Amino acid sequence: MHKRWRWLVGWMAGIAIIVTACAQGQITDQPAPAEAPRTDKEQPHDITLTIDGGTFIPDVTRSLHYDYMAGLTARHALESSGIVRFTEDRSAIQAVGEVSLDSTLEWGTRLNDKELASGDWDEELKIGDKLLVYVKTVDSYEAIPHQASLLLIIDGGSPEKKYYVNKYDDNTTVRDLLIRSGIVQFNPTNKSIVSVGGYTPQENEQWILKVNGKKLLDTGLDMRLKPQDNVEITLKQK
Repeated sequence: MHKRWRWLVGWMAGIAIIVTACAQGQITDQPAPAEAPRTDKEQPHDITLTIDGGTFIPDVTRSLHYDYMAGLTARHALESSGIVRFTEDRSAIQAVGEVSLDSTLEWGTRLNDKELASGDWDEELKIGDKLLVYVKTVDSYEAIPHQASLLLIIDGGSPEKKYYVNKYDDNTTVRDLLIRSGIVQFNPTNKSIVSVGGYTPQENEQWILKVNGKKLLDTGLDMRLKPQDNVEITLKQK
């Protein structure tokens, strides 16, 4: 009886040792817990320059980022963009890329959604500042509505396409828009184009007119334009 009791106690002790060893093995084999994801948001460390051409001049729409550095001004950010060109006295923006504006429009600048006058371009920017260049009417602080503009595109006679944004006026015809641009020269009767931007086609070339992508007949110069229409002059081989 005593031998049987001692055997039972020894058997139970052995089982306990095995269970403990297995449990320890399971703990040591577990992978280390993954690092908790960071919840803090990264603080802005750059300055953003956005050029808004809207739907009528998408080729100039872009967003540029500059690493912040002490002494960086709005003027320096605009100049280093590579597409913003100033007037000779550097008091206004003359053109953005190949886009020019008619006399009723001008390029405006905003800093963090507030109008930035050209006299303030030399103030230093701060980390996280957002600079915007956009089209507006002269002496106004509002962006020109897309439905109040006309776009003239010149494709030919120079390496790059050129864009001329015009403010829409009621009853404007294709001919009116071309004459108003100041770069399209007609014959004495104003019925055919002689040159564009000073370029006269060769004998095997001709200017093709399109309105909203559709070819315009010679009789279409008197076609009345609608807001947001675009007129394109393309130099083609005959």
